[in-house]
Amino acid sequence: MTNDLSAAQTLFAQNRFEDAIRAWTRVLRADPSQLQAYAGIGEAYLRLGLPRPATMAFADLVKRAPSSPEAHYNLGIALAATGKLDEAIAAYREAVRLAPHFFEAWSNLGIPLYHLNRFGEALAAQDSALRLRPDHAGAHANRANALFALGRLDEAVRAYRTALALDPAQVEAANALGNLRKEQGRNQEALAAYRLAYRAAPWHAPAASNLILGLHYAEGVTAEAILAEALDYAERFEPKALPAPRTISSGRLRIGYVSGDLKRHPVGYFLSPVLSHHDRAAFEIICYSTNPVADDMTQQLHGLSDHWRNIAGAADEAAARQIAEDRIDILVDLSGHTAFNRLPLFARRPAPVQVSWLGFWGTTGLAAIDAILSDHTTIAEGEERFYREKIVRLPQGRFCYAPPDYAPEPAASRSGPPVFGSFNNLSKIGPAVRRLWADVLRRVPESRLVLKWSTLADPALRAAVAAEFAGLGIDPARLDLRGPSPHRDMLAEYGDIDVALDPFPFGGGLTSCEALWMGVPVVTLPGANPASRQTLGFLRAIGREEWAAATAEDYGRIAADLAADRRDWGLRQAVAASALCDGPGFTRSLEAAYRELVSARR
Repeated sequence: MTNDLSAAQTLFAQNRFEDAIRAWTRVLRADPSQLQAYAGIGEAYLRLGLPRPATMAFADLVKRAPSSPEAHYNLGIALAATGKLDEAIAAYREAVRLAPHFFEAWSNLGIPLYHLNRFGEALAAQDSALRLRPDHAGAHANRANALFALGRLDEAVRAYRTALALDPAQVEAANALGNLRKEQGRNQEALAAYRLAYRAAPWHAPAASNLILGLHYAEGVTAEAILAEALDYAERFEPKALPAPRTISSGRLRIGYVSGDLKRHPVGYFLSPVLSHHDRAAFEIICYSTNPVADDMTQQLHGLSDHWRNIAGAADEAAARQIAEDRIDILVDLSGHTAFNRLPLFARRPAPVQVSWLGFWGTTGLAAIDAILSDHTTIAEGEERFYREKIVRLPQGRFCYAPPDYAPEPAASRSGPPVFGSFNNLSKIGPAVRRLWADVLRRVPESRLVLKWSTLADPALRAAVAAEFAGLGIDPARLDLRGPSPHRDMLAEYGDIDVALDPFPFGGGLTSCEALWMGVPVVTLPGANPASRQTLGFLRAIGREEWAAATAEDYGRIAADLAADRRDWGLRQAVAASALCDGPGFTRSLEAAYRELVSARR
């Protein structure tokens, strides 16, 4: 028995995890009381990226050793990796009850609490961890995440900086600091933080993706520079030799949608009508969620799918194996280089046809992505050289909008001083945008500006934004800075504004659709960046391309003219009658594109 245990431990140390599992299993057949074997099997499965069998092993260990804090702690790790966050919290709490000085259990406890939006409890858990080990960089980074989520942004910045001072190679802290700076609209500082993360860990895929994403937000970045960074990403994360594609099914095509945004997120809203209208006689739909967090929209999308897989905790190899077992014909990336993406999984080419659509607009850089589904507005003719992938342009545009049934009716035309507004992410509102919007306010002397975004719940950020506009000659009293609200309430707040101002070089997507649906005209300034043309596509769809400016001067003139002419433009009716809301038609064109890609592969 001792020899068998020793052999298993040696195999584990050699990273021969499957062999180690078999050796420990033999030990348990001979003597089921060998607790070390349960722990070893669970740890080996975690190393293999297979958290579900790891959960079973650690659950068996907890049954046999209920007073072991380490057993509960390891069970919590496995449960969290499978997305069972409430159960993970319970396991971690039992570990710290049994061992109040168990630093790792306190720190890990804060992570699922954070993912369940229980940010105050997450902060308290990290504070408990730091009382035990005040010099632990990771716990400071986790504490900063909770502060960030609570809207205590200046405190979060200090906590991230503490983590980096303790460990300059703390890539998670540098990456998250970049995210925070981006949310504050400080895009150059965000890029600096992402580059710091890249230098600390060149093989950290989320930081590499965030750097590419951040370039799309920043002013003055060329398409050539973005392509170069994306190709560098591929050089680091794509295998040198890709496996031969599997044979495509002869019957119903199996479509796999991969995203971390299958929830109340623009991707979730835009995907919903497609899932509703897919031809189930010709297509079988499997959704792969890469996010452990779910909400009511997740449940709705789950119900619209034929099958659902949560691969949030699965290693790329295990996830690729699952996709291959599901015999997916077309694997669709809905994230690109945004949060929770699994591009390294796509780099393994687990499906014969792989495309990117919806959640991203630029090149992924990967040879393993065969095509990008876009349209003639977002990616203009002649811009193919900025993409490694083939460009497939959908005839009705790249978005399909299904307005929520709880959206209130558009408000009646307002009287009184005109009000401009933007409900876009502050990361889109850089220095050039603020200067132009200040110019718009000067053109219309009594007008006001409403800005609404989640981070504006932070008083310090509101004060900073007000100070920036004051520096541009705009009295802060003319600003109305608002934090988050439930979706229905947010839609109703469009009744407070007369003209929506689209930012650049990254324009609105769902935000512009919602403004138009709520009866508010949108002024946009399309440019060289594909993301700057999203609103232009919506305006073309409803016959209002005249609201797309050619220059900054033109933008200001259009905004002022709309502020002076506050008629009912009939925008809800125009959106409803347009291709934007034609779910069946859009889905048929998407399916036609899928068939063409399959035909080209066969």
